[in-house]
Amino acid sequence: MYKIVLSLFFLSFLYFYIHEVAVEAMMSENLSIQSKRTLHVNHHVRGNDVYLECIISNFLFKQSGGSKKEGEGHLNVIVDGRRIEKISTAAFIIKGLTKGEHTLKIQVVHNDLTNYDLEHTIHVQIK
Repeated sequence: MYKIVLSLFFLSFLYFYIHEVAVEAMMSENLSIQSKRTLHVNHHVRGNDVYLECIISNFLFKQSGGSKKEGEGHLNVIVDGRRIEKISTAAFIIKGLTKGEHTLKIQVVHNDLTNYDLEHTIHVQIK
């Protein structure tokens, strides 16, 4: 009887130890992925339009709305201080800008509309 109780105790201890190690590893991996998320923006001006491509590591584009899920979301596009659109694709066009200098800000946003700590600002000249 003593050996059975001791064996059960040892197996229980082993189970909880392995479970804790696995949970810590998953949390560490999730934090590692979050810290490695980067935003790179390519842009090209053609006439009054700006063509943009946003490359975000460890990210899946989704329509806005829904519950917050790490690694998913969309972009807020802000032109000259005014949000003009929510974008759920990596490549898009801002059309019909007026002549002059414009400031474009790209913000990466969670499904629930809270911001990631990722944004990129571009200054363009429309001739």
